Amino acid sequence: MIHKKTPRGAGCFLFALSGIVSSTAQEDNLVQYVDPMIGTAKMGHTYPGATAPFGSVQLSPDTDTIPYGVNGRYNPDVYKYCAGYQYADSTIVGFSHTHFSGTGHSDLGDFLIMPTVGKLQLNPGTAADPDSGYRSRFSHDAEDAEAGYYTVDLKDYGIQAELTATTRVGMHKYTFPETDEAHIILDLKHGIYNYDGKNVWTFVRVENDTLVTGYRQTSGWARTRKVYFAMSFSKPIESYGQEKQPGKVYRGFWGRFGGRISDPRRRLRP
Repeated sequence: MIHKKTPRGAGCFLFALSGIVSSTAQEDNLVQYVDPMIGTAKMGHTYPGATAPFGSVQLSPDTDTIPYGVNGRYNPDVYKYCAGYQYADSTIVGFSHTHFSGTGHSDLGDFLIMPTVGKLQLNPGTAADPDSGYRSRFSHDAEDAEAGYYTVDLKDYGIQAELTATTRVGMHKYTFPETDEAHIILDLKHGIYNYDGKNVWTFVRVENDTLVTGYRQTSGWARTRKVYFAMSFSKPIESYGQEKQPGKVYRGFWGRFGGRISDPRRRLRP
């Protein structure tokens, strides 16, 4: 998980339909009748965020971080979050870039982004205690979902989030209040149907003050699945860092034997 101290820029999106249609269909704005909120409650398993027809990016809010297992046993509550969003929830953890819609099983939730202000927190916290992490409260009164567009006000930070997408790109626009402590959190550990060991490998590189690249490999519904990303910012990053993660540093193949043998490559030398 890393964070950048910078506000986020804007993008634009064009939603176009092509094909042979009647003159009446061309004159009517049928997109206005699309309601992405349908199916976001209970077991509907749909998400309200932005995507393009046949798009590989489904940019949408995730409203909780329900683990797949608790105390070594399956957690049935996780099934409600197949699409990452539940209408009855009152907090948003962040906005991730891949989602399934209408499925009876789940995965994805890659590359979660969350804008914050004030004291930096690198844990999402809990729905029962939102102040314990970087998640934010929100209201449906300040939320709107349309075909290819989603917006919501993050009440705890005074930030308006706007999302749209092309077939391969998700675009975020965050309007921050006046502050010297604006952050963008990138959570590579977040996922839908998460469990210990699902993230096989994560990598991130700050290329320059406006570009961050990386990837992650997961073992979920699809084993050894790899997803790559490039994040481009409209304003330069002032500073960045990452949360310290527990674990042992890889010591090479011979490290598996507890140091009882030397480097096998060295043994092959004459």
